[in-house]
Amino acid sequence: MDEMGRNLLEIKNVTKFYGKKKGINNLSLSIEGGEVICIVGPNGSGKSTSLKIISGIIEANTGECMINKMDARDIETKRYIGYLDENSFLYDHLTVYQFIDFVFSIKSKDQNNTETERLIKKFDLWEYRNTLIKQLSMGMRKRVSIIIAIMSYPPLIILDEPTNGLDTKSVIGLKEEILSAKDKNCIVVVSSHILDFLKQIGSTFVFLKHGEVIKKVSNNHYLDLDDIYKELYICNEAI
Repeated sequence: MDEMGRNLLEIKNVTKFYGKKKGINNLSLSIEGGEVICIVGPNGSGKSTSLKIISGIIEANTGECMINKMDARDIETKRYIGYLDENSFLYDHLTVYQFIDFVFSIKSKDQNNTETERLIKKFDLWEYRNTLIKQLSMGMRKRVSIIIAIMSYPPLIILDEPTNGLDTKSVIGLKEEILSAKDKNCIVVVSSHILDFLKQIGSTFVFLKHGEVIKKVSNNHYLDLDDIYKELYICNEAI
């Protein structure tokens, strides 16, 4: 994979069943590098399922998800994906610095640890760098999870509810990192209930209902996500 070249995420006719119920139905998207795609919808609309399939964490029943023509499910592809789950796994018996530096050594060919230090400082974890992860608060653990998802700006960054548990300074830092990733030709896919946050970072907004895309709009100065959300999910009691 050419990490400096044109990044492309292709999602083709993806359907995922949970028993007889469809979690995702015939999802298709094509996303190029430099785009921040925001997945919007109420609980149960298929947001997290979509992100798990895009990341290769779970398999679809039909369809495919390719990042730069590599199957998202393949082990080799994982090093090109940064993924923040709502319940990301962390090694509790490593310190903050040890864990982040370990992940950095796997994801990057660069042996310089300045990126590790930069992100630890940016997300206010420097004084806790020698603290075991199991001793961190939930908010601090979330910051560690964000760091390992965005570090080294992989071609594809997937963030599921990234602002949950963050203080204001960390949210600002996260927005800055997402926009930096966009400038570096990364593809960023974000799911969040915080529409104001999405408006500030998003290029395109994809609205899901019952696992299907019901609206897709590009960002502009006049876009009102609250109005669109009300129209799609509240006014007609369509949740």
